[in-house]
Amino acid sequence: MNLYEIKDECRKNLNKYTIQAFSFIPKIEYPTILDIGCGTGVPSLSLIEICNGTIYAVDSDQLCLNWFKEKVTALNLNDRIKIFNESIFNPALFHFRFDIILAEGLLNVIGFKKGLPILINYLKHDGYLIIHDELKNDSEKRIIFEKSNLKLLNSFEIDKDVWLNEYFNCLEMKIKNINDDNQFENEIKEIYEHKSDSNNLYSIYYILQNET
Repeated sequence: MNLYEIKDECRKNLNKYTIQAFSFIPKIEYPTILDIGCGTGVPSLSLIEICNGTIYAVDSDQLCLNWFKEKVTALNLNDRIKIFNESIFNPALFHFRFDIILAEGLLNVIGFKKGLPILINYLKHDGYLIIHDELKNDSEKRIIFEKSNLKLLNSFEIDKDVWLNEYFNCLEMKIKNINDDNQFENEIKEIYEHKSDSNNLYSIYYILQNET
């Protein structure tokens, strides 16, 4: 197994939370969905199984997208999942808006205040936004949602034990089975850091509707 396969297998353990968040959105017959910061596409592939939509998946990491494209082609989903190697800061990225936007961890990387207006710009009036972000500054984020005319439909937290048991322990076990520390040096370091101090692992899903 390569690194992407290993991380995907563990990331799939968290798909149930993406699907839970998606379940709070009223059914749209053929939604256009933007998965922004899609990585290797694990959440996208989980959503395509439960809806009749088309997913536009965007990420700036070409190596991740190469692996994602292999999976999409193998599953014969090229007509339903469109993959773009682009920066979300490109103002000409799309000239239309989406029914649903999924941002799994993106705002934690680029900054909440910086990234949220970009997401809103690509969202239809009455469209839906799913954000998965670190739990820090929750009260402040809710104020920003209100000021941005985003109606909070629901939210739920992911405990640190979920991350440890369902992702990092899974990753550690699979890496040990490969028995090649040099190949997975960065991942081993990440596992050690999170297991040493897991208080930063709490995260939260927000399900929002655009009222602008």
